[in-house]
Amino acid sequence: MEKSVGNPPTSAVLRDHCHFSQVIFNSVEKFYVPGGDVTCYYTLTQQFTPLRRDWIGIFRQEVQFKAYCLPKDDEYYQFCYVDLDGVVRGASIPFQFRPESEEDILVVTTQGEVEEIEQHNNELCKENQELKDSCVSLQKQNSDMQAELQKKQEELETLQSINKKLEQKVKEQKDS
Repeated sequence: MEKSVGNPPTSAVLRDHCHFSQVIFNSVEKFYVPGGDVTCYYTLTQQFTPLRRDWIGIFRQEVQFKAYCLPKDDEYYQFCYVDLDGVVRGASIPFQFRPESEEDILVVTTQGEVEEIEQHNNELCKENQELKDSCVSLQKQNSDMQAELQKKQEELETLQSINKKLEQKVKEQKDS
């Protein structure tokens, strides 16, 4: 049987499972979003020496697969490290390609970001309290001014009444 020198094998030979533990796949997700790039992380054990013609090649820690190369169905897949002879040297846990759901989204923040957000929140709370205090003060000032206005209007009405009476007296004196 003649081996192809220029191209890697196009299929894997599953001789036995003892070779599967020679390459360990790390951080394999349960699901990947279709249309997104996938990064494959793996570790080679001491018992395994990679060769130049292995499928994943000379990359030591990761291989990135472009989105257009990935399957579009919801079947289960595995990352496999296949050597030059087509022997599977490592296989990942099974995973699927499926759209991301809202429940799968995880927001990660650093401690620094949390502290920055808390500081900003404290500043906003302080500003909010200052605005509330200012609002209470302005409402009291408005109430005091309304009372002063009411008092001045009553004084004006009293003075207008006195003025009217005096004008009436002056008119009566002129007429007499």
